[in-house]
Amino acid sequence: MPCVRSLVLLGVLAPFAWQAWRLWGAATMEPDHAAYWRRRRRSPGGVLLVALGDSLAQGLGAVHPERSWAGRLADAIEARDGVRVRVVNLGVCGATAADVVADQLPAVPPEAFTDPTALIALAVGTNDAAQDTPVDAFRRDLETLCAALPAGSLVADVPDLQRGVVRERGIVLAEIAREVVAAHPGLRPVALEAATHDINRVLDSGPDFAHPNGRGYRRYGAAFAAALG
Repeated sequence: MPCVRSLVLLGVLAPFAWQAWRLWGAATMEPDHAAYWRRRRRSPGGVLLVALGDSLAQGLGAVHPERSWAGRLADAIEARDGVRVRVVNLGVCGATAADVVADQLPAVPPEAFTDPTALIALAVGTNDAAQDTPVDAFRRDLETLCAALPAGSLVADVPDLQRGVVRERGIVLAEIAREVVAAHPGLRPVALEAATHDINRVLDSGPDFAHPNGRGYRRYGAAFAAALG
């Protein structure tokens, strides 16, 4: 009987231990991923890719940060052009469109605006949805960004946020993003909302259940790669 009780107790505690392990992994991801992208920024490459945005650019939720949309976009460019890509990932966890305007845009290397082979890619809006940024403010900030980006830059709408009022806000911001990008015909839209409509909230989620895992980021990467043309 003691053995049976031990097995029952193990069965009860195992899901809690598994979730605790997932949350511990999520807590260590942010500094680890940021450190990876700082190292990768120093790696040489024949083509420059600058990623702007939030934790989705960093790849939070995936064990390997290079599986973020920024990393997968770099892979797609390398596969297409046969050249090593230098990635400057300026994405910051928790960033809103206003943060990208204030902090990330000024940090873009100057050559990203002058080198015709360089590429800037932007995905922002999930934190604006979570924080209930006023619609007019989001539109203003995204318009500022789009007006500043060079022709050929990739700009995403807002992914499907899957649940509740945050999802409803995201739908509104995604529509605004598409409108703003359409007003700048030199930019290339990235259809993240469409790519993430039926993402699996269990199989495609990271340990915090708020970010994609490596499998989920495939959808993000595919959307950016498709926008390359």
